[in-house]
Amino acid sequence: MSKKIFFLTLLCVLAVLPLRSEIKLVETEDHKFAFYGFFQFDAAYQTFMMNSYTAPRYPLPNTINNDDATTNFTAMSSRFGVKWQGPTVFGSTKVNGCLEWDLFDGTSRNQMKFRTRLAYFELKGDGYSVIAGQHWDLFAAGLPNTLITNGFYWETGNMGFRRAQIRYTRFWDNGEFAISAGDPTTDNAIKNGTPLLNARYAFKFVDKKGHVALSAAYGQEDFKLGDYPGRIDDSVDIWGISIDAKVPVTDNFFVLGEMTKGQNLKTFLSRSYSYYDAVEQEYRGMDVTAGWLELLYSGSKVDCYLGYATERLTDEEDIPDGGLEDDDAYFFGLVHKLGKGVSYGVEITKFIGDYKETEQSHATQVLFSMKYAF
Repeated sequence: MSKKIFFLTLLCVLAVLPLRSEIKLVETEDHKFAFYGFFQFDAAYQTFMMNSYTAPRYPLPNTINNDDATTNFTAMSSRFGVKWQGPTVFGSTKVNGCLEWDLFDGTSRNQMKFRTRLAYFELKGDGYSVIAGQHWDLFAAGLPNTLITNGFYWETGNMGFRRAQIRYTRFWDNGEFAISAGDPTTDNAIKNGTPLLNARYAFKFVDKKGHVALSAAYGQEDFKLGDYPGRIDDSVDIWGISIDAKVPVTDNFFVLGEMTKGQNLKTFLSRSYSYYDAVEQEYRGMDVTAGWLELLYSGSKVDCYLGYATERLTDEEDIPDGGLEDDDAYFFGLVHKLGKGVSYGVEITKFIGDYKETEQSHATQVLFSMKYAF
């Protein structure tokens, strides 16, 4: 394995030239458009079969058929967007907007598709903001530093995704409070007829370089039982509470993390779900405890981080034999910044999966990435 890792890294480290780091499209008195994003090349080596080549989150069950090493090259993590700064529409309130896409396609490794990530406009005034469109969730809003930009340790401790929503935020000198009503997302939550609610309060400190935040989410799924079409016999709550933080230790050293507890949080990219309990003859939501912790050094030339992530389904008696109960990830990354948006890095992750009534499975991934960001 060590020879394969060595030659993979050696072949991928290519000479690069400094490039431009900013592209302005239009700039007038009332409108400013800027093009941003990055081109990214990823080369991954996995010692054991995982759930995905392009969005790895946990190893597959420990069977002889899954005991294969794999190599995958792709550019689908590349990302592009347009930011718009618009006119003042009333008082001191300005209108802004953003459109962002990536090339991710979970059904392929290299046949890429444009996928909408962000699409929203914002009314921003003195001390407040109203956002309407697709944006990141307020719930579990912490974002770990990682080169795995699609897997992102979702279903392995990290939660929170993007969805259509309307959001109000109130800003203060040392904090902010936000509340949103978002798309219910799942078929059964849509049938409930109510939006997915998020709220978050963040306290900021050390010149706003650090923060501690508390967030919550609530929604419901409805399930139809019996012989009467349209009859709703049962409902399952979607709920969660999360704490995320970024604590500066020095100007370059930070501690980051997130801790989440809840039920039926699959819409936030958790493995917890809703299921039918045949014994109790009712639908229930799987309880989950998850989180991640990361130590980060961020310098002018080098970023270095060490982290751990885990997700644990706590209703073990309701998990079928062979189902994934707990998963863990230990990761280390090193990124060298060459200047003007060009960088390359290596991230090594040890993934562990605990499957009920079967042997634990292990997979090590070595990921090499090259990026030009603008």
